Amino acid sequence: MRKFVLLTFLGVIFTGSLLSQGRVSMAAPILKAEPEQISFTTKFSDFVAGSDYRLGVGTTGDKIEGAEFELLKGDAPLSKELISFTQGFANAYFEVEEIAVQGYSFPSADLPAEGELVAMKVTIPRAEAERLERLFIIVAKQFGPDRWYIMDGGEINSSHW
Repeated sequence: MRKFVLLTFLGVIFTGSLLSQGRVSMAAPILKAEPEQISFTTKFSDFVAGSDYRLGVGTTGDKIEGAEFELLKGDAPLSKELISFTQGFANAYFEVEEIAVQGYSFPSADLPAEGELVAMKVTIPRAEAERLERLFIIVAKQFGPDRWYIMDGGEINSSHW
C-alpha cells in the first residue's frame, strides 16, 4: 500500500511538472494548391515567456528549393532572418530521425506578447513539392545548448495537393 501511495504521489508530481512547462500551439496549416505552386499558412501562439523557439518547414534530406517565406505578427510583416537548421528528435512526431528545416528563430526577448499570433506563409513550386513528397511544419523549444524538441508539428504530403 505504501508503494502505491508513493507511486501515485510521484506520478502526480511528474505530470504536474510537465504541464507547468507550458506548450506552444500550432494551428493546422491552411493549404492552397494551384497548378504552378502550393502555399500554406500556419499560425503559432501560446509561446511560453523565457523560452527560445524555432519554427519552420523542412524535409528529410534535401533543402526546399525555390520556397518563399513570409512571417506575420498579427497583420504586420515581421522582418526576421530566414535560417536553416537540422531538427533532430523528430521520430515521435513524424517517424523520421531528423529534418532539414528552413525557418525562423525566436529568442525569448523576441516572443510575441500573450494572445498574439505569429503566422508563417510558405509558397513552394508544385514541381518541388512533388519531388519532395513530404513537408514537415514544426515549432521547437530549446531545452539545452544544442537540444531542441518539437513541441508541435504537422505533415503535408502529396496526398494533400
